[in-house]
Amino acid sequence: MFRHRKNVNAEPDYEFHELGFQDYGHAVGCVQYMLRRLGYYRGPVTEHFNQLTEESLKLFQMNQHVPITGRMDERMWRLLIGIAVNHHVLRAEVGPQYVNHFTPAHVS
Repeated sequence: MFRHRKNVNAEPDYEFHELGFQDYGHAVGCVQYMLRRLGYYRGPVTEHFNQLTEESLKLFQMNQHVPITGRMDERMWRLLIGIAVNHHVLRAEVGPQYVNHFTPAHVS
């Protein structure tokens, strides 16, 4: 089945973008950056959801004991951001006022 690639730059920044293979944009770059800083992603931050991004996300999902989909949805965003903040990966980027907002306890 042919799937059109989605440019997530065209959507509002405050939404949790659903992302998957072949999507591209700043949101994908954020995922790659966080996965890289957490040790899951070994490639460059390209803002393109490629096979390496998908495999890295699946490894992250497996280690977090959540369904292994290789896709980003709202639940995965909250989990990834929460873990990144708690591991001091995003403290400087998001600012101290948000550090306690994204924690694993807030992930439903």
